[in-house]
Amino acid sequence: MKHSFKLTGFYVLLTLILSGNAGLQAQLQIPKTSAPQGAPIKTSVSVTLLTEDGGSALFAQEWGRIFRDLDISIRTRRAVLDDDPEIEENVRGTFREVRLTGTLDRSGVIQFPGHRFDRQDLGKLKQWLNELKTYGAQGSPESKPLWGLSAEQFKTIFTELSEQAPANVQGLSLKAAVSKLAFPASLPVRFDVEAEKRISEIPSDATVIPDLEKLAKGTVLAIALKQFGLAFYPSRTPSGSLELVVSPWESTDSPWPIGWDLKDSRQKTAPRYFQLIPVELSNVPLRDVLMAASKASGIPMIADEYGINQKQVDLDKLKVTVPKKRTTWGILIRDAIGREGLTRKLVIDERGQPFIWITVFTPRVGPAVR
Repeated sequence: MKHSFKLTGFYVLLTLILSGNAGLQAQLQIPKTSAPQGAPIKTSVSVTLLTEDGGSALFAQEWGRIFRDLDISIRTRRAVLDDDPEIEENVRGTFREVRLTGTLDRSGVIQFPGHRFDRQDLGKLKQWLNELKTYGAQGSPESKPLWGLSAEQFKTIFTELSEQAPANVQGLSLKAAVSKLAFPASLPVRFDVEAEKRISEIPSDATVIPDLEKLAKGTVLAIALKQFGLAFYPSRTPSGSLELVVSPWESTDSPWPIGWDLKDSRQKTAPRYFQLIPVELSNVPLRDVLMAASKASGIPMIADEYGINQKQVDLDKLKVTVPKKRTTWGILIRDAIGREGLTRKLVIDERGQPFIWITVFTPRVGPAVR
């Protein structure tokens, strides 16, 4: 399952979520309990329609027949002052109850939070009810912001992915690296069929190349996977449990990002990256330059091995020559990679730790010239 989710302005949204903005879940009450991990769950859906004074009795009878034909329990009653449309869910063991409260207006239109139906929308109504029976009150995660997760679920995942990686995975096979990250049973990493197929094609001696020590688990996982042409995204299963799904990079519409937008200025985030340093290099391998720059500046400089290889650039063959002068690490790296069609970006991990992501330069496409 893939999700279309744009990351533009996402850090602002993330900040609101992590600071407890309950408005993102307005009128949607998500339970704190869920079914046991992997257990099949049975869902019942019931509907209460709040009617206006007069004029809707006939429509109430008609909607009653429609819902009963769809095998949905329904009742109608007059709205009182504190009544609001809402979607509630209650989970007890492997039984989930979803209760919908909506309004029925005088024109025969019914409305629930985020959903509106008239009598010509029976196909849409049936599809939505089927999603509720499968996924519960949140409905299908397909094409929803935050990968179809509630703010609370996203916060749970982000908190786990913000922990410092418990071990340096450099030099390990991909599966061994994922195991070393020690994700809890409540947030398993699942490789989909296509991801498993890709892994089966990886040489047995292939290992994680970059030094990812001290970075957060989310960033470490994303970078390690990307080296082998894979990505991950968080997902909510029909039973309500959470997982991290791994799939091929090219077929993942909204992968977990490698690096997040800065919270402070670039100079505040990584001051040593912008300090003037004396430099003189003669035909030094680029990988050695990146390693030295990482140690000297205290900022990991990590190459997008997969993307760069796709561009047919061999990092092991690139050499850097710089005449004696004073410059910054940022300018040095920019000049060293620019001629190869690469670019570098200062980003932070889930813990706020800075690193440099070196990847293929992709020009922005502006509006068509008329």
